[in-house]
Amino acid sequence: MKTSKAGGLIDLGDRERVQERHPLLIAHRGGVITPTTPENSLAAIRLAADRGYDMVELDIRRAKDGEPVMFHDWEGNLLTSCGVRVAVRDLTRDEISATRYVGTDEPIAMLEQGLALCRSLELGVMLDIKSLGDTQDSETFLKTIGRLLREHDLSGAVLAWGHPLERRHLADTAMFPVSDEDTHQAIGGRPVSLDGQYWFGPAQHLSVTALQALQRRGVLVFAAINTFLYPVRAHVEPARHDIERFLDVGIDGFQIDSVYEDFFGTLHAGG
Repeated sequence: MKTSKAGGLIDLGDRERVQERHPLLIAHRGGVITPTTPENSLAAIRLAADRGYDMVELDIRRAKDGEPVMFHDWEGNLLTSCGVRVAVRDLTRDEISATRYVGTDEPIAMLEQGLALCRSLELGVMLDIKSLGDTQDSETFLKTIGRLLREHDLSGAVLAWGHPLERRHLADTAMFPVSDEDTHQAIGGRPVSLDGQYWFGPAQHLSVTALQALQRRGVLVFAAINTFLYPVRAHVEPARHDIERFLDVGIDGFQIDSVYEDFFGTLHAGG
């Protein structure tokens, strides 16, 4: 892995600069995960920066009082990670901030803390917003997230999933995924311009032909290399194969679990 990011915070809208720095590396589940750096913790984000990642994926849930919280576990249950039989949605900001991950001194972090740290470390962010529905609470929640992104000057370095409410409230701060329909048109050879959008999915769902067709139409392409996408006891070699085949054809980036980071060697050292 690289140990520093040449060029500072990525501007996803600058295709030339993205190509110069490729492959961009996005740390899955909020950073580099170790026994002392839990997923989505500030410590995991710091370690991702130390290891030379360009971006981190942040899993976001809504607290009882509407504040955005960085937490991944299914339905936000704190039992496994924090030893508390309660969900994020049932706790206030202050209660969440006082909760520590099991075996560490790391508190659950609020999104504003994570974004402030990412900006100071020049890390872009991929947002996985897990507490969304078609409600007024979701509208308010996304307005808060958009405000925090702007306050921390991360506009242009953000990837979002593309829920209709995200597209409405984060349009001035985030890049969104290309639609399935436009993807099929691009692969089919239709002369469609898709600048300012990205494709993201498991590496197994991406062919070299599709990657090249999307890139020709201005789409940034990111493949997911996550342990859960491969056989439990035989994930290393299939992951290595996927990484190598897409590196060879100039993919824009990967979202990876840190167990795979050594496959990238010193690729970023001079980027």
